[in-house]
Amino acid sequence: MFQFVLLILCYSVVAAQAESNSSPYMYISPNTVFQNYEKMVKNFKVFTYKSNEAELKFATTEESLFYSSLQNSTYLTQDPEEAHLFFVPFSTGLSTRALARDLTRVRNELPYWNRTLGADHFYLSCEGTPHEPDRILVELKKNAVQISCFPTRKDKFIPHKDVTLPPLPSPHARARRVRASAEEFCVVEYGNGASSWIGEALRLGCVPVVVSEGAVNDMPFMDVLRWGEMAVFVRSERGVERVLGDTWRERHGRMRELGVGASRHLQWNRPPLPFDAFNTVMYQLWLRRHTVRYARMQYN
Repeated sequence: MFQFVLLILCYSVVAAQAESNSSPYMYISPNTVFQNYEKMVKNFKVFTYKSNEAELKFATTEESLFYSSLQNSTYLTQDPEEAHLFFVPFSTGLSTRALARDLTRVRNELPYWNRTLGADHFYLSCEGTPHEPDRILVELKKNAVQISCFPTRKDKFIPHKDVTLPPLPSPHARARRVRASAEEFCVVEYGNGASSWIGEALRLGCVPVVVSEGAVNDMPFMDVLRWGEMAVFVRSERGVERVLGDTWRERHGRMRELGVGASRHLQWNRPPLPFDAFNTVMYQLWLRRHTVRYARMQYN
């Protein structure tokens, strides 16, 4: 009990420091984010269904980091009656039949899935769930919160419900640096290996230019961070030079400052730190006790 109280006090101190060092312009709801975060740390409880730890395998390091961090966190509860959300663990690459069987067991052995048809449940899957007619798999895909990896295939992601894990920077990927109006930008092509470098670009003070063929609706923490205030979104590589004209000179300094401040939310730590990648994912789950809606990115 003493350790838990000490942990809460430490989180409160760090939250106060983070609030004093943060610009409200980086957050969608600056007046509530720190207050809600502290409430989450004190109150959020997650019940995890049993799994075979020896056989549980994930495809990415981000998934493994999130899972291990959750298992060693104070968010877990052994009492499902006090849980706000329920975590369903299963391995990457599990066959459709095996997944349906495991979910049926979850539905039959305990009453919690049936109360909401899975809407207060979440799971890890960077591969996404299959399009299958099986009722339990339909409920998983349409109702439960999917935690996937950035970037996510659009047919595997439901924006108002699902969340993405911030990417670990790949040692083989780098954003292409360009200068416009004497200011530095990092061109990140959405959907390829360079996407993993977006958190590092923010941390290093290089304003990201996200190039994609269409709308981007799976940026990490889209219902927490104002990505439009610290990144540029363009529809094609040919549009980069056109967009980065003289008008960005005035905005660059502020965008750079906001990006550096927001970068801590995209950093993975062992053990997790307040407001880092793991705890901000948990904050998004905490928000998903209610319906969250947000606008798609506006392109230049």
